[in-house]
Parts: sequence; C-alpha cells; structure tokens
Amino acid sequence: MHTAHAKGEYNLMNEIHNLPDFVAVESSLEVGNRPAGIITRIYRLLAHEKLALALLIAILSSCIIGATLFRGRQAGELIFSTLWFNGLLALLVVNVACCFFGRILGRKLTLISAGMILFHLSFVSMFAGIIYNSLFHFHGVIRLTEGETLPSGQPQSYDRIDQGRFFDYARLKGQTTLVRMQTGYKVDGLDKRVAYEIAVGEEGSKKQGLVYITKNLAYDGFRYFNDKEGYSILVVLHDKQGRELFGAYVPLQSLKQKDESYLYTTGRENGPGTLLFPQDRAKPLFNLQVAYRPDPNQERAGDVFFQARPLGKSDAPPAGSAIEKSKTAVGEKFDLGEYFLSPKEVRYWVGMSVRHDPGLPIVLASLWVGLGGMVITTFGRLMKRRRDDNESCEQ
Repeated sequence: MHTAHAKGEYNLMNEIHNLPDFVAVESSLEVGNRPAGIITRIYRLLAHEKLALALLIAILSSCIIGATLFRGRQAGELIFSTLWFNGLLALLVVNVACCFFGRILGRKLTLISAGMILFHLSFVSMFAGIIYNSLFHFHGVIRLTEGETLPSGQPQSYDRIDQGRFFDYARLKGQTTLVRMQTGYKVDGLDKRVAYEIAVGEEGSKKQGLVYITKNLAYDGFRYFNDKEGYSILVVLHDKQGRELFGAYVPLQSLKQKDESYLYTTGRENGPGTLLFPQDRAKPLFNLQVAYRPDPNQERAGDVFFQARPLGKSDAPPAGSAIEKSKTAVGEKFDLGEYFLSPKEVRYWVGMSVRHDPGLPIVLASLWVGLGGMVITTFGRLMKRRRDDNESCEQ
C-alpha cells in the first residue's frame, strides 16, 4: 500500500513536470487556496495568444489611421495621446510579460535564459517608457525677438504646442530670453551658420548658453533647439509733429518663392497678410502689411515696404506695384497722410523648439539592455554548441 501510494505520488509529480511551465504555475496557485482560482483565470486571459493578436491588430490599425487620416497634432489628440491607446499599449506589455515570464519561471538559470530574460525585460520597460513619454511629454515652439523675454510656463508664449495628457505647465519654470543672435558663427573652424544665445529659468538659477545646429541647451529636463528664424522690424508710428505714438517689433514670415528667393512679410506660413496696428489701442487705426528686402552687403539694413488699409476692407495682400511705392530705408519715415511710419530697427527672431521627453532615457536604456541580452544569449548558445561538439567528439 505504501509502495503504491509512493508510486502514485511519483507519477503525479512526473506528469506535472511534463506540463508546460505556465500550467504548472497555475496549478500551484490553486492548491489549498480557493481565491487563487480567480487569479489563475485572470492570468490565463492576460497570457492568451488571442489577446496578443487582438491587441496587435488594434494598435496597428490605430497607427495606420493616425499616420494617414489625421497626422500631426490632430493624430496625437485623437489617438496617440489618448488614454485608450496608451491603455492598449500597457495591456500588450502585460500580455508579453505574462506569456514569457510565466513560461520561464522555475527553469534553471543559464547564460542563454539570462540573456532572454534581459531581452524581454528591456522590451517591457521600453514600452513602459513609450507610454510614460506619451502621457507626460511636451513639445512647443516659442518665438522670441532679440532682447525679448517670455514666461516659459504660459501656453500663450508658444506658437505651437503638443503635450501629453498629464503634462503640468508648472514644470516650465521661469522665463525664456533670446539674448542675441550671432551670424557666421564658427566652432573649431566649422561654420555653424547662426548661433542663438538664450537664457532660461528662474531668477537666481538661470542657465545661459548658445544653441546652434549641432548643439542644444538642456535645463531642468527640457531641451532647447533652434527651429527656424526670421526678421523682426521695429515699426514706430509718429504724428505729423514727429512725436512717437506707438512702436512694436513686427515678426515677418520667411516665404519661399518659385525662384528659390524669400519674401519677408507679415502674414502666416501659407502666405502674406496684415495685422491690426497699433495693437495696444482699443480701436486700431488700420490693417498693416509690412515687407522687408535685406541689404546683401550690410547686415540689419535694407528697404521696408508698408501697405496700410482702413479697417473693414479686404485683407488680401496688395499688388506688388502698390506696396513697392512705399519703399522706405531702415531709419527713414514713410508718409501715410495723417501719420508717419518708421522702420527704426531690424532684429532677428527665432522659433525655439522646447522639448520634454521624460520617457526617452527609459527607452534608450532599454534598447541597450536588450542589445546586451541578445549578445549574452548568442554567446551562451555558442558556448553550448562548443560543449555539445566536444561531447560528441569524446563519444
């Protein structure tokens, strides 16, 4: 009787060892613990290959729709930054973790399995970093004229913003200042074209440095890159007695023409336009278009062109001949009848790209860990093959 019982116990254990590892884990959860059955069913669902297939199809379909139908900021708002899309990614990570680690749990640790564990851990952490970055990132473009300072934590300071659902503007501390722009900037004899000296942060803890095409400025988890630049004209309004009534730096768009030249004018990225001027009055005087033709031989010099129209009329850009008549050199005055307009000064503006990607270090570290896992696994297999060949030769 005793022998039979021992034999039966041996056969049972033998059968358990012959089962797949994840089944053995599930069975051990159910022994003497009834609530563990719920955990087992949840585990089976999370580790099921059909769930993985469904998640992959849903994520791939969402990516295709986001890349083809919406794109850009709209794709982020409707798909990539939403909780449901990031929830799908998180569920896929859990599914992969359950599938792999449930099967390897309890196995003997070897060089091969250690490399595989590192690789799958890196896969899980990489997706976790992607999800974290999607929900907490910030990408914005802040446009500054030389000498101008804007509050970093105000959305109104930015021309474009792409942010994660849980990003907090309190992370953007202090102010951003464009101190000056340097043309013809060189580093070790290499021409970097232009460099921008900027200062960011709060009083007492500001960081100041140069930003150019191969160098950014990092401050408190944010990186500053130069995105694009242009001209700003200081337009001053005078009365007939020559008294200054109003002045403002007017940023100009850089619009590429068919002959590869550039038109520098007020407007938007898709074409010329006007602005209300003066802007600090309850009732501006007119719609104003400003254009600029740089002097190729002298920096910050050239001719400025004005076109002022009474409010309420069409904002369509005037014909070239109409605005050409207002040709005014920098520092001179243009007669508007009741007023004078003067382009007092030319400065540069820059659109500074501000980026905060908190999940990026996690993703990059995960990629290195994954690469290390692949190297370890490959090395382990080579060692195993060598041992197998030696054993074959001895036999």
